[in-house]
Amino acid sequence: MSRYDAASGGARRVGPPAWILLDTEAVIADRRNATTASSCTSTGAAIQVTFFAADPPRDSSFCVHCDDLLQGYSPSSILYSHGDVALLRVALWRQTTDYFLYRAGRQPSLRLLGDIHGSPDSPLSSSRIKPSNGEALVGILPLAGDGDHFLLACLKSFCLYEEEGLYELHVFRSDRDAWTSTPVRLGREVSLDPLTKVIALGGGELGWVNLRKGILVCDVLGETPKPRAIPLPKLLPTNRFYLWRQQERCWPREYRDVVVCADGSIRCVELEHQLSRALAEMPDVSSSDVLHDTDLPMETYSDHGRVAPVLYKYLGWRVIVWRRTASSTCWHKERLVHVNDIVANDPGHTNLLREMLGGEDGDLVKVSGEMNVPCLSIDGDGDVVYIMSKVNDTDTKTWVVAVDMGRKTLLKVVPVSVEQRCSLVKSDYLSCGLSSYMETD
Repeated sequence: MSRYDAASGGARRVGPPAWILLDTEAVIADRRNATTASSCTSTGAAIQVTFFAADPPRDSSFCVHCDDLLQGYSPSSILYSHGDVALLRVALWRQTTDYFLYRAGRQPSLRLLGDIHGSPDSPLSSSRIKPSNGEALVGILPLAGDGDHFLLACLKSFCLYEEEGLYELHVFRSDRDAWTSTPVRLGREVSLDPLTKVIALGGGELGWVNLRKGILVCDVLGETPKPRAIPLPKLLPTNRFYLWRQQERCWPREYRDVVVCADGSIRCVELEHQLSRALAEMPDVSSSDVLHDTDLPMETYSDHGRVAPVLYKYLGWRVIVWRRTASSTCWHKERLVHVNDIVANDPGHTNLLREMLGGEDGDLVKVSGEMNVPCLSIDGDGDVVYIMSKVNDTDTKTWVVAVDMGRKTLLKVVPVSVEQRCSLVKSDYLSCGLSSYMETD
């Protein structure tokens, strides 16, 4: 089963899903349905984009078909989605990168942002929005009035030690066909590099998110950006430990995400593989009344001054969800659930868990494996968390585990992909409402 077949699989429904878990990496395939939109690349080649939407926990995907695509090394991807639009990055031959604006609806459209890319003032021309290690620094907002006009905002960081906290906000308005650039300074004490995603906060505000630290908020519709920082909750202890030990090799999307829900609230989810730290027991001669020579091997030089090694016991994973509004000054803890507290009542789940374990009997605790990339719904079903899972790195199937945090129950276990992946962090999933604007066949 291919990814787009998986997305379209299952029972037929009336109307599109209200929201989807969209795999941000494209499938290279020639597929068509009611969501298909076509355009031309900057090199003159025909290109088409097609979406395959599925109700969560099934993943949704999109296909790109173009004879001029750069295969493998730099795949096409979704950088951002809000409302009925999505920003696509497409890597072509001859070191060319095109950006397209996809708009869902009765007549879906695909617009090459060539006029933006070709402008000498465009940050796209200098590759300032080119993703690096999963980063995406662009947001799009529709402009009031004519539905065809939009605003594109790009934030560039100055990576100089003496200029930490200094950014440059580039804004393009399609109704004016021009870029504006504004310096944005937060100060060194609140530097939020590296930024990894963009969220729309409402009222003309966009938020650039560092999943470890916080959110840089700018008013992109106003005359001045009015920058401010929203701190994120401190990471849970084990995640802080891995961050300290691995630094940049520890990808934050592996354990955390931030979304804006339909009610305008900001929600932060974090998954932790909890460890308990303890010192290994060392010999204590005070408990013996007699010490025989055979109990006292001679120490080598390297044994002198040896301290007890530190051991870590795996306690299973847990998930915490925080909520706030953009204008508030605090986070409220919504849910905190440990895997040991999650109940699986459906007999069908037992069979799926057995399949995940390769035929062995087991429960959700036993399949903890590589449980990563937590996702939140963005509609009213706020208590459900979706977690990606591969029991072993060599598995060819990825699963989504849906957990009701309020009832502490396992809702669904769904296989979402049979493609070979090195690890879950090679793929990212975006919670977005693009599907609610799509037409269905």
